[in-house]
Amino acid sequence: MMASTHVSTGVSAGKTVYIPYISDHSLMMQAVLEHLGVRAEALPPPDDVSAKIGLDLVLGKECAPCLITVGDMIRRAKAPDFDPSRAVMLMPTAPGPCRFGQYSVLQRRLLDEHGLAGVELASPTSGNSYQGLGDHPLRLRRLAWDGAVALDLLQQLLHRFRPYERDKGAADALYAAGLQRILNAVRTGGGKPLQKALARCGDQFAALPLTGQESKPLIGLVGEIYVRFNAYTNQDIIRRIEELGGEVMLASMMEWLYLTTYNPGYYAKRKGRYTTYVVMKLTETYQRYREHALTRSVAHLLRHAYERPTSELVALVRPYLAPEIQTEAVLTLAKAIELAHLGASGILAVMPFSCMPGLITAAIAPRVRADLDNIPWLDLSFDLQKATNIQTRLEAFIYQAQHFQRRRT
Repeated sequence: MMASTHVSTGVSAGKTVYIPYISDHSLMMQAVLEHLGVRAEALPPPDDVSAKIGLDLVLGKECAPCLITVGDMIRRAKAPDFDPSRAVMLMPTAPGPCRFGQYSVLQRRLLDEHGLAGVELASPTSGNSYQGLGDHPLRLRRLAWDGAVALDLLQQLLHRFRPYERDKGAADALYAAGLQRILNAVRTGGGKPLQKALARCGDQFAALPLTGQESKPLIGLVGEIYVRFNAYTNQDIIRRIEELGGEVMLASMMEWLYLTTYNPGYYAKRKGRYTTYVVMKLTETYQRYREHALTRSVAHLLRHAYERPTSELVALVRPYLAPEIQTEAVLTLAKAIELAHLGASGILAVMPFSCMPGLITAAIAPRVRADLDNIPWLDLSFDLQKATNIQTRLEAFIYQAQHFQRRRT
């Protein structure tokens, strides 16, 4: 069948936007759209059913996030209550050499082949900082930014306190309650209610009964954005690190969103398009202002409260890799260096199997590691086959991180 042309950056009136689940950030995006009067539904977290559907539909050469999102979309589209003529699948895209830029092309073809040509596919691009989605794109981006910042901070609170909780499950309960508090605030438009919601989350985590145990080795978790956030795809890597005696510092969603503002401005300046450059600089200034406004009430509870400017991250990685290649390898290496400087005792870099940016990172990692006092570094790739040797490798890695922590202190 000839592929339809229903790939856009818009959202047609009266339709429901379906958002594949990467993490609870997908629930936040649903709340943003609902505030703007758009019907939206974040798809459930993926599982073995989604994986099987995806694997059955593709060649097997695609990366894990592609397989999962394909499975999630087709699974929802085959449900009895699904109306293709009133559905929009949201799948952001990106320029550059990463296969992520081709997800929407493949998904469009598969939807058409399954009799779902009427389904729209909305694909805003990181190439212009995701501008132009929906009828109120500026309001959407502002509220989505606030929601992403709030959710990143809530996840930081969870990862900071859960390894030391006295009563197992208490931190997860606070996170669940905080998530609903943040989603409700986003639905009302963010602003002061969102700041109050975060402050309340901070107060509750600060009052959490702890074991009084000494500080555990900090593990910087970096790498491909979907894999590091999606617990199904990464085999619940954060909990496994915590169970082995580590504390995770997770690279944030803000990190990626800041880059998608920085890159268009950087290249616009190089090409003499100064209007675009100024717009991107003003956008970044606004983002920084809102980040600080939201973070202020919980900053004292976190090890790494504020995001480092993208220009500084780029400077960190330049001795090892030209940032102009624009792959996720730039952020992975830069964040690893930053987290090591902030006290990490180990770096865990995750990627989909055969991921090009991930392979670049793994190739350069030994040189970076040597300059970071030979910090323990583990590269893990995930292909949905649930490899059984990951636990053994994690155990050895955490042992090395514990030794590195003792040696440094």
